[in-house]
Amino acid sequence: MSRKASKPIIVAGSINLESKDNVVKIKGPKGELSIKVLEGIEVKIEPGLVHVNRKDDSYKPIQGLIWSLLNNAVTGVSEGFSKTLMVVGKGWRSTVKGDNINLQVGYSHPVDVKLPQGVTATQKNPGQFTLYSHDKQLLGQVCANIQAIRPVEPYKLKGIRIEGQYLRQKVRKTAGV
Repeated sequence: MSRKASKPIIVAGSINLESKDNVVKIKGPKGELSIKVLEGIEVKIEPGLVHVNRKDDSYKPIQGLIWSLLNNAVTGVSEGFSKTLMVVGKGWRSTVKGDNINLQVGYSHPVDVKLPQGVTATQKNPGQFTLYSHDKQLLGQVCANIQAIRPVEPYKLKGIRIEGQYLRQKVRKTAGV
């Protein structure tokens, strides 16, 4: 049995789970999510616990996947997720206005990013802002889209990065003496 999926998912009292037609709907104080359960996987909902079981060993990887998706959904609707992005570069800055992020990152024009529904942002300082969402997949995709505007270059490490992201700086080329 999958190591993680062998353990039940603990559900807080404020979260409502409902399973119908291979779709599990999770409602909580932060929002609502639905997870499609693939064939061969059975989800048992008990008060305070969720068990993910499989029909046979050929569904072992899918069991772990469904368990992780359900666990992330339960965590998201109860606590939520956040990621902090940093804009690193001389004269580069970001501005958050409602659901728009204005980035000035070395182009001849500012770049505006409209946040999708379910994602909010707060500004810490001109070079740092934090994104919040109850959907971990959506939050990760929005962060990846923003990073793609100005990826981190390997020599000076200028660009848009996620706080805590490991970066390795390359040594510049020197004249062969």
